Amino acid sequence: MKFVIISVGNELLNGDTVNTNASYIARKLVEIGHEIRRIIVVPDEVSEIAEEVDRASKLYDFVLITGGLGVTHDDVTNEAIAKALKRELLINEKVYKHLRNLSDREEAIKKLSSIPEGSEVIWNDVGAAPAYIVENIAVMPGVPAEMENTFSKILEKFEKLSYFEDQVRIDGYEVGILNELNSVVSEFPDVQIGSYPKYGYVVVKFSGKDRERVRKAVERFRELLRNARGEVFL
Repeated sequence: MKFVIISVGNELLNGDTVNTNASYIARKLVEIGHEIRRIIVVPDEVSEIAEEVDRASKLYDFVLITGGLGVTHDDVTNEAIAKALKRELLINEKVYKHLRNLSDREEAIKKLSSIPEGSEVIWNDVGAAPAYIVENIAVMPGVPAEMENTFSKILEKFEKLSYFEDQVRIDGYEVGILNELNSVVSEFPDVQIGSYPKYGYVVVKFSGKDRERVRKAVERFRELLRNARGEVFL
């Protein structure tokens, strides 16, 4: 499946908060063989969130959204999802009763309980705001611990596909391995190959659905490097 991750929050756009949620979600999905096509960050604005959700839900298989489910004025994700899907924003009675047992703050409870009509509630075991699934969209809290708790339940709904990866580390710079890298990319179009420069070395990552093809691509790359440089690579 092809996924889009949408992270909501002004704090992400202004650099106050690092977007660890998106990388966590992406890694978990890739590990079970799925593909991330976009990671999008949007401000706490109904129209901007709704526009991105509407576009992503039509172009890709599934959309995962984090952030903006709290009780303050800038927590507007639920309203935006309802707008994008043209659904009513209604108080979910099960959520309302659950939160009413925990607090007597009526205004906050009503806001946290108001989710798009027809949503499947995903209970949040470490916080107040529930996650939910509606159509091909899952919406989760932005607090990392709460996101991880609800996402673990959502992740179980997706098929686990074959996925394998390996990597090779080369001292030096990308310019020194271009010929070998381009050759193996051409020979193995079915293997995803990424080159990631670090300080003083390069990591080349190989991944795909076929373990044997990934293994052969790694071995071919090492062979090309040995022939060109006479060295052994990790």
